[in-house]
Amino acid sequence: MKRELTYSVFTDFDATITREDIGDTLFRKFGDYDVCVENYRKFRAGELDARECWRLNCATITAMTPDAFHAFVDGIGVDGSFAVFADFCASRAIPVTVVSDGFDAYIARVLAHEGLSSLPFFSNTVSFGTDGTITPTFPHTDAECTSCANCKRNHLLTRAGDEHVVVYIGDGYSDCCPARYADLVYAKHALLKYCEKENITYHRFETFRDVLKHFKHLVETTAPRKRRTAEMARNEIFMQG
Repeated sequence: MKRELTYSVFTDFDATITREDIGDTLFRKFGDYDVCVENYRKFRAGELDARECWRLNCATITAMTPDAFHAFVDGIGVDGSFAVFADFCASRAIPVTVVSDGFDAYIARVLAHEGLSSLPFFSNTVSFGTDGTITPTFPHTDAECTSCANCKRNHLLTRAGDEHVVVYIGDGYSDCCPARYADLVYAKHALLKYCEKENITYHRFETFRDVLKHFKHLVETTAPRKRRTAEMARNEIFMQG
């Protein structure tokens, strides 16, 4: 018996849930940002993969204590309407999963501060050395993908079933790949430009207030519906094994 369709939401973290990119701001404050900018350039040019870019950027941080890091994270602004959006989804039994190419140390702290520790999230990890350095690790990498250190597409594919209409919310370069496999996309900044270039239907947003307004209306007035090209793309990956 075919199961009734329902939604499953996936959202980026940096500059989507937060008002700025925490990873980028971290290197501005504690690292050598000029070196990091050059590493970003090489990454976008295909000269570095995502993991190597993160390793090189983290290596520019040489004198950061955990206390200084926590104070920095606590000063980051958060989109206040995200918690309202998450509450709405919870009230309708719609799962929300955070997927990020950033780091667990700041994601967990921000979500806890917002009272959202129960939200599952998948990201890269970082450990703090006693000498003021940090070391990144990548538990969710995909050997065939160099665009992200944490493969967001894989989380989408493994956590959403045939009964799910996949919703993706994001803003940046690492969101472009998973957006191809989503039925409903909310986009801004680089992701918006990518969707326009690749002819992916999207809904523009600035804050989660915009997302909630549109998504709540959709949930309350229409039946969930898959995007044919996204469904075909997901099936193609599964057929490849």
